[in-house]
Amino acid sequence: MAEKILEINNLDITFKTTAGEVHAIRGINVDLEKGETVAIVGESGSGKSVTMKAAMGILASNATVNSGSIIFRYHHQDGSPTEVDILQKDKKWIRKHINGKRISMVFQDPMTSLDPTMNIGKQIMEGMIWHYNTPKEEAFKKAVNLLKEVGIEDAEKRMKQYPHQLSGGMRQRVVIAIALACDPDLLICDEPTTALDVTIQAKILELIKRIQKERGISVIYITHDLGVVAKVADYVNVMYAGKIVEVGNINEIYYDPKHPYTWGLLSAMPDLETDDDRLYTIPGSPPNLLHEKEGDAFAPRNRYALEIDDKAEPPMFKVSDTHFAATWLLDPRAPKCEMPGELQERIERMKKEANIDGSKL
Repeated sequence: MAEKILEINNLDITFKTTAGEVHAIRGINVDLEKGETVAIVGESGSGKSVTMKAAMGILASNATVNSGSIIFRYHHQDGSPTEVDILQKDKKWIRKHINGKRISMVFQDPMTSLDPTMNIGKQIMEGMIWHYNTPKEEAFKKAVNLLKEVGIEDAEKRMKQYPHQLSGGMRQRVVIAIALACDPDLLICDEPTTALDVTIQAKILELIKRIQKERGISVIYITHDLGVVAKVADYVNVMYAGKIVEVGNINEIYYDPKHPYTWGLLSAMPDLETDDDRLYTIPGSPPNLLHEKEGDAFAPRNRYALEIDDKAEPPMFKVSDTHFAATWLLDPRAPKCEMPGELQERIERMKKEANIDGSKL
């Protein structure tokens, strides 16, 4: 049986702001097994990054965790297993035992996560020296090998260079090298390709996939781009207004989505075959979490909303053993409702393409 390395249970977080309390995360559950790739998908402000920052123990000082646990399991150097609830540990302990060592994060903008005053080599070596007291010579050799592993040529020459001397794609590769420097068990990628052009984007995704396979590490992707998810994920969690509204394996989310929000996200993906010359957008805007709405937070933007959506929040309805969605449309008493015809056509095309090239999508 696969080993579960991360379990987020009923996580609930509020932020104190000058305007009042923002209830940003509302009862989130996420599971991740060893070697698995899980994607957390949703619009900006849905709570994706906050959830993973909580798992890293790097929440902002104005955050309050109201409830929940984040169980992380790992092995010590002697092979003995251990499990910790990250929410119960202080920042100093997390920095010493977790950050960069066992859980690493690749942020979306490499220019803000790299130190402009320090050469590339020092930035890669820093974690090894701090966490493991690796001798400088050994750390230098390992850093050179890491640069080669992430596909950077002239690695020794690049070690002496500064971030501004590298292209965007190379900077992102350096950030990945830094994240891998201490051989983490879990790599969190927060929109790792947003600032890059499409060809470089594809190369970075392939690189992360190859490294994951070679090292057997687990990966969590945070993204708003379902096109990225299609290439990398085993399981998908769709987030809206601080809650997970649909969860399933990649085929269930792409070929048999049940939540109207997931329908909207899939419809908004660019598609060469769509007749309409305008890209679909989900009507309205994400809710202001300062003012919590009674019932389903997605109801004001949902053209399939039922009367009950304004009165009660939907539970997670079971579609299959791995597929769940929080929408009243799945209640046996609800009127039968099909996904939009254009999306059905698109899904049929996606299925045909998948059969042609034999890949997931």
